[in-house]
Amino acid sequence: MLSTESGSASRRFFYSALFWLLLPGLMGLTLATLLYVPAVYDRLPLDLKPYLSFGRLRPAHVNLMIYGWLSQAYAAAILFILPRITRAQLFSERLAHANWWLWNLMLVGAAVTLPAGLTQGREYAELIWPLDLLLIANWVLLAINIWGTFARRQEPKVYISLWSFMAATLVFVGVYAVGNKIWDPSGAYRGMNDSIVNYFFVHNLFNAWFTTAGLGLALYLLPKLVDQPLYSHRLGLWGLWSVWTGQHHQLNSPAPDWLEYLTVVFSILAAVPTIAFMVNFFMTMRGRWQRALDDVALRFLATGALFWALTCVQGLAQSFRTFSMQVHLTNWVIGHSHLAFVVDYSFWAFAAAYLMVPVLVRRPLYSRTLAEWHYWLTTVGMGIFMVSLWIAGLIQGQNWQTNSVPFLETVRSMSPYFALRLVGGLMAAGGVLCFAYNLWQTARRQASFVAVAPTPAAALTRGGGR
Repeated sequence: MLSTESGSASRRFFYSALFWLLLPGLMGLTLATLLYVPAVYDRLPLDLKPYLSFGRLRPAHVNLMIYGWLSQAYAAAILFILPRITRAQLFSERLAHANWWLWNLMLVGAAVTLPAGLTQGREYAELIWPLDLLLIANWVLLAINIWGTFARRQEPKVYISLWSFMAATLVFVGVYAVGNKIWDPSGAYRGMNDSIVNYFFVHNLFNAWFTTAGLGLALYLLPKLVDQPLYSHRLGLWGLWSVWTGQHHQLNSPAPDWLEYLTVVFSILAAVPTIAFMVNFFMTMRGRWQRALDDVALRFLATGALFWALTCVQGLAQSFRTFSMQVHLTNWVIGHSHLAFVVDYSFWAFAAAYLMVPVLVRRPLYSRTLAEWHYWLTTVGMGIFMVSLWIAGLIQGQNWQTNSVPFLETVRSMSPYFALRLVGGLMAAGGVLCFAYNLWQTARRQASFVAVAPTPAAALTRGGGR
């Protein structure tokens, strides 16, 4: 149960991440179906209705995707990468396995409590107090493994990915603790302060964890997949300093004006890490773009990077009062959040899985064709999903601002866009099933090669880094 075999904990994290991708994905399709055909809900058995209501199913879908699928995929990739950029054994494989058990205990608790209506009622912070404490414990255990491996490293050069992983785990613990007020079982502050802190947490859940750790993951994968050193390690360090934001999600609210202006400034400054990463990305990819035609993992990574730049442009636009007034509380924001979570960070996780799982199970990937289907179904499906919601959001915002269309008419006009959302979601789900089946069959094949040797950090940068 607490194996000391090298890579065994990373492998387990990948397997459980895959499970927690499928379950909340089914919840998401259910929500999309109910939005397009509300009559389906009326036909449900009375005893089942509370558990499939939007107010219960949506938090379960969001939290299990965030902490089940993507966070566990990140943990799996980090545990895989650490020995390779430090030239040292993982600090404690057994601790990583204990981390895995506690992590999934937390997720089972979330899967039971949220549909049952046990929630703190704060967006993205719905987990009840005992699960909050368990989540903090999980990130602390992951941080111990990261920092412990850092302390015993044999590689003198500290690659940017290691800095990112160390920063992400430590900063996120503080962000989560403050955002969820873990010293208080209610998890809530008073009045407008609760809303301010809640959205500080929501945005920095993405900035402090998914962006900081995600950039570390991307900057490891990029030179590996293009087979050429990272263009500039120093530029990567510039991109490490993610900008903290949050209040720009509540512009034109009762929050203090000075706080709104300050966070708008910070949102604009987010262009610095964005530009730093994209310059590094394009310069490292120079002369290697043709590889993306043949390598599905590289194509997922490159597509995710390009869409991450679009996410940052959208986030910057949404930090201005005028545009925020146009799209706030509309379907535009739903499209934007899925752009960040699915097409950016999840695409990087898909790339990591295609590179790392065959090494961990010592078997070649089962099917290149299934990987191609995964890429195209997910990319096209999510494209339809997001574009339809962006258009729907602009229509909603225009109608509400001009006050020329009755509210109910605007609601009715959303039907074709919800239909496209459902179609896009079904296509993406088909891609995910290809992904899951491909990895399952890969793990079942007869072992045929051994894991690659650890890679010194200096080899990932040009001459040890610029």
